[in-house]
Amino acid sequence: MEAEAYLNRLPMWANKKNSLKDIRIFLDQMGGPDRKIPAIHVAGTNGKGSVCAFMTSVLKKAGLRTGTFISPHLVEIRERFLINGEPAEKNAFEEAFETVKKQAEHMVEEGFCHPTFFEFLFYMAMVLFAREKVDVMVIETGLGGRLDATNVLESPKVCVITSISRDHMQYLGNTVSEIAGEKAGIMVPGVPVIYDGNDPDAAGVMREHAEKLGCPYYELKREDTEIHKITKDGIRFSLKDETYGDTVFDIPFIARYQVMNAALAVKTIQVLEDQIPVSLEALKAGMAKTRWQ
Repeated sequence: MEAEAYLNRLPMWANKKNSLKDIRIFLDQMGGPDRKIPAIHVAGTNGKGSVCAFMTSVLKKAGLRTGTFISPHLVEIRERFLINGEPAEKNAFEEAFETVKKQAEHMVEEGFCHPTFFEFLFYMAMVLFAREKVDVMVIETGLGGRLDATNVLESPKVCVITSISRDHMQYLGNTVSEIAGEKAGIMVPGVPVIYDGNDPDAAGVMREHAEKLGCPYYELKREDTEIHKITKDGIRFSLKDETYGDTVFDIPFIARYQVMNAALAVKTIQVLEDQIPVSLEALKAGMAKTRWQ
């Protein structure tokens, strides 16, 4: 596929890259497709993909056409662009690629840097989701720092930050606190944030950022969940939360750490209830049917 070959030639990282202001200009010149769709923005070190998978499955069960942008891919790049949990159709993928390639050539003529691999894919996702008329999009960050290309999303409905550990230290910092500060960069003034509070250093940074920006914040820890049963088919757990009471959720994974990721997704759905309503039945069914490789 010509598109895939072209994309694979793009540098993953670049010494000189487009600023967030440049990325905003790029999107606006294509009509600002990201501004038309409610977004759920997910950052963190571990569990981002799982949280995105839970959210996608639940929103789909709720009858919402859902676009999901994730990384990495296993076999082909198309897997990074999901429509209702399935890779985008080849024609839609190629049309989005051609649109972004044409715009990139124009921007380079104007003196901007050519998009990096991740920037190009992010632009494609925004074009694709707008054309597919999705009701909501779930966007996973790349490196997930302040300067991540996805950080041009101006008014996500909610931000979710999964557990933090030492990753991409050459870009994000040497300590968990420094890395947490970079990941917290996705927070937007006044926009609710749900985060993994198990690491006290990371949690302190998250709270401080949220309070500074006036973001309603929801901190989840392992003790906020209760595991009822683990079988070869998955885990049954509940969230110690007054909204859900004794509601028990099933997830089709056997790794205990997935309970925290599932809890973050459940809490996110609760926080969104006034903007993106999801019934309890859809929530339970979506959690139970989640697929993530």
